[in-house]
Amino acid sequence: MSGKWIKTSLFFLVLIAFLGTGMRAIPFLRLPLVYDHIMHAHSHVAFQGWIYTAMMLFLTKLFLTQSQIEAGRFALQFKATSLVIVGVLISFALQGYGLYSIIFSTLFQLLNYWFIFSLFREFRGQQQAVSLLFVKSGLWLGLLSTLAPWAIGVLSAKGLGESEAYRSAVYFFLHFQYNGWFQFVALGLFFKWLETEAVQFDLKKARMFYVLFAVSVIPAYALSLLGMSFSNYVIAPAAMAAILQLVGLWLFFQALKIGSAAWFSLRSPWQQWFLLTAMASLGLKYVLQFLSVFPVYQEFAFASRNIIMAYMHLCLLGVLTCFFIALMLHLKWLDESGFTKFGSTFFLLGFFATEMLLALSGMGWVHLPELLLLFSAVMAAGLLLLLVGSLRIGK
Repeated sequence: MSGKWIKTSLFFLVLIAFLGTGMRAIPFLRLPLVYDHIMHAHSHVAFQGWIYTAMMLFLTKLFLTQSQIEAGRFALQFKATSLVIVGVLISFALQGYGLYSIIFSTLFQLLNYWFIFSLFREFRGQQQAVSLLFVKSGLWLGLLSTLAPWAIGVLSAKGLGESEAYRSAVYFFLHFQYNGWFQFVALGLFFKWLETEAVQFDLKKARMFYVLFAVSVIPAYALSLLGMSFSNYVIAPAAMAAILQLVGLWLFFQALKIGSAAWFSLRSPWQQWFLLTAMASLGLKYVLQFLSVFPVYQEFAFASRNIIMAYMHLCLLGVLTCFFIALMLHLKWLDESGFTKFGSTFFLLGFFATEMLLALSGMGWVHLPELLLLFSAVMAAGLLLLLVGSLRIGK
């Protein structure tokens, strides 16, 4: 698959950034937008249009040969998936959950199954490196997450859209996407980057890190249920998972001590900025999950919409997007032109500022929607500059 197709993924990223800015502009401008419809379009295209298509390109580039890509018809899969995502975007923006959005979502899931099982077929016989362990686990967790949309549809049809069962199904999907499918594949891509460049790391600790994350990911679903009426019944697995994840994260950073400093020093300054932001966001993510076990923090973690949004953006933008941009720079899918440098500056500034504003607002300290809109626009403008910069690369 050609690296030039990353422009498609970046285009979807720019779209969701401007949709997010549009949602924050609705209180100030009379825009012909239905907030809930745009919110659904924004979230679906964030997952499917940006993260998913970028992972398709990274996985095929780093783990498969050109002959495997051609035999597996991965190019056709990418093109078909991109077209379906356009349908997802338009249908959700116009009608929210309805006939056409359900049709396009179903088509996406069928293409998703085709892609995942195609990868499993191509991975047969490959050496079980740490990177591949994470990726294969991510694929299985991705399949597991797809059980939720079917349950959500059934519950909605039965008029249970406001029930705890419905919310539990939504959280099931989000958890096994964020903390399973996306997180495990991203970690697999990171270790593959290190393996490809023969960077030394403590293999034993890396494998222990994998085991702890793999063991804890299913009980960690309980962390998403602590705001429910039955939270007392899930506190034990939630606490156990949170502790295992923190121990695993410590092992991850310990495993990188051997050769990562020298490797990191050879990265370009912009790669370093994005990698540092991704690593800091990863650490903060699991610390916050651990804190959510304690009742004193649960009011913020589950009752504040802005805190929930800040956490979701921390995962999608801080961990995944920053890592993906660093990897794109490494693969030369993005150059370090003026467009990229200015775009990166605006994106990082907008990300840090919106995270701070959402957190402060969620804790009831400061509520500045005008500034939130401004920095959302700054972040969107930065991503647009990244897209423009990518257009200069023909390969």
